[in-house]
Amino acid sequence: MRGRLMRRLAWWQRLSVQITIPILVAVVLLLAGLSYFMLEAQQRAALRSAELELRSSLSAAQGSLNRMYSNDRTQLIPELLSEIHVHPRVNNAAIIQPDKELVAVYEPKLMTGALPDFVSELESATLERVSQTGQTLIEFHPQHKHIVALVPIIESHQINRQARRNMLIVEYLHDPQFYQWAAIPWLPLTLLAFLFVVVGFVLWWLSQRNIAHPARQLADAVTEFGQDGRLTASKLPVRVPNEFGVLAQTLLLAARERRQREAKLRQLSAAVEQANENIMITDLKGNIEYVNPAFEETTGYQLDEIKGRNPRFLASGRTPAEEYQQLWQSLLRGETWQGELYNQTKDGVEYREWATISPLRDEHGRVTHYLASKLNITERVEAEAQIEYLAYNDVLTGLPNRTSCTRHLERLLSAVETGQHGAVILFDLDGLQRINDVRGFQFGDAILQTVANRLRNLVANEKDGFVGNLGGDLFGVILAPQPKTTRALLEDTQVLVKLILSEINQGIMVNDEHVSVTASAGIVIYPENSESAEAIIRHAETAVHTAKDAGGNQTAVYDVAFSHELEKRYDIERELRTALNEGGLELYLQPKMSTAAELVGVEVLIRWNHPERGLVSPAEFIPVAEQTDLIVDLGKWIVRHALAELKRLPEPITLAINISPRQFRKYDFVYFIERELQSSSVDASRLVLEVTENLFVEDVKDIVSKMTALQQTGVQFSIDDFGTGYSSLSYLQKLPIQELKIDKSFVQAISNSEQRAIVDSVIAIAKNLKLRIVAEGVETQAQADYLAERDPEIVLQGYLYEKPLPVKVFQSKYLQGD
Repeated sequence: MRGRLMRRLAWWQRLSVQITIPILVAVVLLLAGLSYFMLEAQQRAALRSAELELRSSLSAAQGSLNRMYSNDRTQLIPELLSEIHVHPRVNNAAIIQPDKELVAVYEPKLMTGALPDFVSELESATLERVSQTGQTLIEFHPQHKHIVALVPIIESHQINRQARRNMLIVEYLHDPQFYQWAAIPWLPLTLLAFLFVVVGFVLWWLSQRNIAHPARQLADAVTEFGQDGRLTASKLPVRVPNEFGVLAQTLLLAARERRQREAKLRQLSAAVEQANENIMITDLKGNIEYVNPAFEETTGYQLDEIKGRNPRFLASGRTPAEEYQQLWQSLLRGETWQGELYNQTKDGVEYREWATISPLRDEHGRVTHYLASKLNITERVEAEAQIEYLAYNDVLTGLPNRTSCTRHLERLLSAVETGQHGAVILFDLDGLQRINDVRGFQFGDAILQTVANRLRNLVANEKDGFVGNLGGDLFGVILAPQPKTTRALLEDTQVLVKLILSEINQGIMVNDEHVSVTASAGIVIYPENSESAEAIIRHAETAVHTAKDAGGNQTAVYDVAFSHELEKRYDIERELRTALNEGGLELYLQPKMSTAAELVGVEVLIRWNHPERGLVSPAEFIPVAEQTDLIVDLGKWIVRHALAELKRLPEPITLAINISPRQFRKYDFVYFIERELQSSSVDASRLVLEVTENLFVEDVKDIVSKMTALQQTGVQFSIDDFGTGYSSLSYLQKLPIQELKIDKSFVQAISNSEQRAIVDSVIAIAKNLKLRIVAEGVETQAQADYLAERDPEIVLQGYLYEKPLPVKVFQSKYLQGD
C-alpha cells in the first residue's frame, strides 16, 4: 500500500524533496552571504589597517618636518622624503604649497613625471582647507586604487601674522579589488563550509526523521484507515516530538474510538438480535419495520408476514382502551411510555408484556421511528404469585406460616374488645428429629403432613379457628377472642388441647409402617400476657419448651416467671461476655493441704464481680455459660490467667483447673494448652486439668488421644467429682489420669456408714490403680482425721483449711515468706 501511494507522487511532489531542496538552497545562500560579508569585512579591515599605518608614519614625518623648518634644517627634507619612499606602497611623496607649487620633492619621482600628474589631480579647495585648518586629511580613492594623505607643515612663524602652512602629500597604493586569492582566509572559509555542510546534513536528517518519514507514515496510515478502518500503532510516528507525533496519537485515538463505536454497534446489534425482550421498530404511523428473533419466537410471527402491518393485530382485547390512548398521547409529545399490555400469539395464546415504547430521533432531533421493547412477564407474574403464596404459607403442609400467623393475630388484637379473651396454642412434636435420623426426612415429612391434616380437620369445628405451621414440627392454633373470662377460656382451651394431643397420638401409617408420635403443647391467653402478636407467640414458644423440658407429651400454660427466667439467663450471658472483654472476672485460689497441713497445691476458681449485683455465684453463671460456647471463651481466659499465677507459685506446688467438657471437645484444645504452656514458660508437670466423668460419655477414643498428647508434655489429669457421674472401673484403667477427686457430697456425709463405704471404696480403687487421692469439701477435723487414717498420702481441700481467696490475699498469706 505504501509503494502504491509513493508511485502516485512525482519526485518533486514528495515532501522529503520539497523540504530538502529549500534547506540546501538556503544553506548555499547563507554560505555565500557569509563568505561575501567575510571578504568585505576583510577589505574594510585591510583599508583601516593601511590608513592606520599611513597615519602613524605621517604623524612621525609631520613632527620631523616641523622641527626641520623651525630649526632651518631644510637640507634634510629630501632625505626624509626618500625614507618615506622606502615603503613599498608609497608611490609619491612631496611638499607643496596650497597653490600646488612644489617645495620639496623626491627627485626620482619628479623625473618620471608621475608626481606632477598626481599633484595636478589634487583639488585646490581641499589643499586650501587643509592649509588653513592645519588638520591632516587622508582619503581613499578606489577609482585610482590609492590613498591620498595631506599633512600640513609649518614653514615659518611671523609675529602678528597667521602661520603659513605647506603640505606633505603622500600617495599610498591600496588595491580596492573585492578579493584577492592570496588574501582570502581559506582555512576559516573551509571550516565554515564544512560546518555548513554538517549543519545542512543534520537538518536534512532531522527533516527526514521528524517530518518526511512521519508524514509518509501518516499518509500510509490514513489511507489504510480510510480503506478498512484498521490502524497499526507500530507503523505510526507516535514518538516523534512534534505535531506529527500529536497527529499520530490523535489518529490512534480516533481509530480506537471508531473501533469502540463499531464494537458497540456490533454489541448493540447482537444484543438486539439475542435479547430476551421482544424488540419492534415502527414508522411514525405505527407500521412495523423490524422485529428481533425473540419477538418472532414469542408471537410465532415472522418479520416477512407482519412487515408493514400495525401491531394492533397482536392485541388480545384485555388491554383497556384508555391505556392505548395514554400510549399515543405520550409518543406524540415525544415522551417514552411504559405500561402493561395483554397480547396473544399467532396460535391465540394470551401473554402479558411490560412494554417500553420510545421515540427515535435523527441528528436534528426529529422523531423518525418508534422503538418498542417488550418483556414477556407472564411467567414472572405467575412466579410472583407463587412467591406471594410461599411468603405466607408453609410449602410442605400448605398451612399459613409464621408470618401469616403473626399477621392474623395482629388483626385479632386490633379488634379485641373489653372482656374478650383469645388463646394461642403451640404444638411441638416430640422426638421427630430422632425419627428423621433413623428413617430420613421424607419419612418425617409424611408425619408432618398427616399431623397438619388432623389439626386442620379438628380446628375446622372451632369458630374462627386458625391453624398454621411456624416452622418444622411447630404447629400453632389461634382462637379468636370470645366474651369469656380468662379462667373459662383456659378450661375450654385445655379441653381442645387434650383432644388435639389425643388425635396426634393416634397411629400414623407411613410407607406401610405404623408410627406413633406425641406432642408438647404451650398455651397463652391474650391479650393479658402481652399486647403484641410477636410477644404472644414468643410466650407460647416459652410455654411449649417448658412442656418439652418436663419430659414431653405435656401441656404448659404460660407463666410470666418463664419469661423472667429466660430474660435473666439472657442478661447473664450478655453481661458475662462483656465482663470477659472489659473486665470484671477474678481468679480465686483454694489451697490443697497434706495430712501434715502443708500446702501442696491450689485449685483455681472463677468469681464474677458484677458492677451492680456484686459478687455473682459461679453456680448462677457457669450453667448459663455451659449451654453455649461462652464456656469455651471463659475457659481460655481462666487458663491464661491461671498459668500466670502458677509461674508465681513456688515448686513443687501444683495448680488445678476445671475444664468444661465442651471446651475439652474442641478440635484445637490440645494446641491451645500447649501454646499457653510455651508462652507462660511454666513446668507442665505442675498443671493439673480436672475433668468430670460426663466427659467420657461420648467419643472416649478422641478424649483419650487428647489426654495422652497433653500427658506427653507433662500435664496431669484428675477425675473431678468422682462417683457422681458415669463411674466405671473399665474406663478408669484406660484413662491416662494421675488423680481421683472424691466429691464433697461423700466427704461431708462421711459420718453416714453408707457414705463412708463409698469413700473407702474410692480410696481403695485409687490405691489399686496407684492414683493420687484428693478429698474436697473437708469442713471438720473429724472428716480430715478419718481420711488421713484411711490414706496418709491423701490431699485435703475444704473450708477446714481455707475458703477460696483472691489471688493477692492468697499470696500475702501463703507466699509472703518466699
